[in-house]
Amino acid sequence: MNGNSKPLTLSISNYHYNKTNQSLNSDDDFECVKVEVRSKFNSNWHELRQISDLDNSCPNQTTVSLMRCKKQIIHPFRNLLCLIGWRPIGVDSFKRSSILLKILNIIYPIFILILLLFNYVYEIIVCQGKLNIVTDTKTTTTTTSTSTLSPRENFTMVNWSSLVPPKPIHIVNTSTLNTPVCGHIFTTYILPDVLHVVAFVIGFVYFRITEGEPMYSLMEKVFICTDQNMRKFSPNRVIRRLKIFLLIGSIWVVASVATHALSNAMNDFAHPLIFNRQFQKQRTSVKYSLFVLDILCLLVSNCIHLAISMNFASHCELVVFYCKAIRTRLEEKSIHLHEAMKQILDLGSSISQLNSAASRMMSILIVYFLERTILGIILLMLNQINEPLVYVYRALYPIVWFSILVFCLGQAARVTSKCDKFHRISLSMRVYGYRTATSTDLDGFLLFLAKAELRAKLFGLTVRPGKIISIIVTTLVICVILLQTNIIHTTNFFFQ
Repeated sequence: MNGNSKPLTLSISNYHYNKTNQSLNSDDDFECVKVEVRSKFNSNWHELRQISDLDNSCPNQTTVSLMRCKKQIIHPFRNLLCLIGWRPIGVDSFKRSSILLKILNIIYPIFILILLLFNYVYEIIVCQGKLNIVTDTKTTTTTTSTSTLSPRENFTMVNWSSLVPPKPIHIVNTSTLNTPVCGHIFTTYILPDVLHVVAFVIGFVYFRITEGEPMYSLMEKVFICTDQNMRKFSPNRVIRRLKIFLLIGSIWVVASVATHALSNAMNDFAHPLIFNRQFQKQRTSVKYSLFVLDILCLLVSNCIHLAISMNFASHCELVVFYCKAIRTRLEEKSIHLHEAMKQILDLGSSISQLNSAASRMMSILIVYFLERTILGIILLMLNQINEPLVYVYRALYPIVWFSILVFCLGQAARVTSKCDKFHRISLSMRVYGYRTATSTDLDGFLLFLAKAELRAKLFGLTVRPGKIISIIVTTLVICVILLQTNIIHTTNFFFQ
């Protein structure tokens, strides 16, 4: 080397990804990687060689399945989190975030919180959903004598009874006779709103810190353990099941918003306390503006329900698939006992993550869903307004909330039910033996499963299918008894 030459410097200049998908986040991409090695000589870059791990394709089916799951499942879920402000906007981009984007990521969650607060206040003012059992289940009738009077006109009521001495004339001002606006405000609106905002805060902190990493890591483990040749536990089946969950969740959001819009349409999109009938033009323009804003707020609110429920239900479904994969290999005796214990221990860790923040958020919403379901059923049974639209609304309201309630409880119950089958397998192994395992090993495996906490919990309590079925059957029997004994009295022909 002469005196003017500089030492050879090698550096990895760039990573080239196969663009089978669009640009993805670098922390969980699974594309094939090409590495270019360049040398710096006399301040000029000269390409020396190119190393390619795989040539333009990924023959590994697990990698391909993970990429497809990322595109069809994870990306829509992340977009949902960005919509409700639980994930920063533009965080998946390779480019460095600009100052405007950082400011937007600070302002946008505050804007979402303001929309929620507006929705909480507005639903109390307009008595949203007409959920008062006393006043909203009966038709309001007015006499002809009072309908001909102006709002400020006074009228007299005279006692014409001849059996008692005449009483003085009572003067009543009809302007002071206002019908009750809302009843049971605390239990109908304030308590559910408090539960909703607490779930929102917990979800915001949880996803901003973890970014959903527990569910993503569990997804990778499930795809590694599943077998492409097994139809019941293939990655394609996992992706299909999660896509069905997304579709069902989207349908639920549309149904809930449509039910609310039907309620507003039956009540002229507004409440008479807000709008003065003397200003018809202003009332018409403002009431539809508030209607659109109300629908927007309700959409954001129900998207929060969807995000929490989807996170919990998807986590439960992945745990179920993980459990099935381990249990199938134990039944086939195709896995070493020590390796199976490692995987079961990892499964218990995933269930513990499920029972942490995700379970707390879901427990809060279970109370919310249960309160709405019970209130909707009571309103349907006591409804005396014989109009088709009213009956359609009263029937759809409890169905919407009961469906998501049963879906979330059913997912938690499935986790416990599938994991309980490990105990049955361990008893069978103790009787019939397991490959080269000794009796001591089988006894240790049985004791290990007895101590493993493989149970999904809500409210800190184990959720089992038997408990849910017994609660539903007991509730139905009690309702039938109360209806048959006329303790719960309704004018509905079908419930009399």
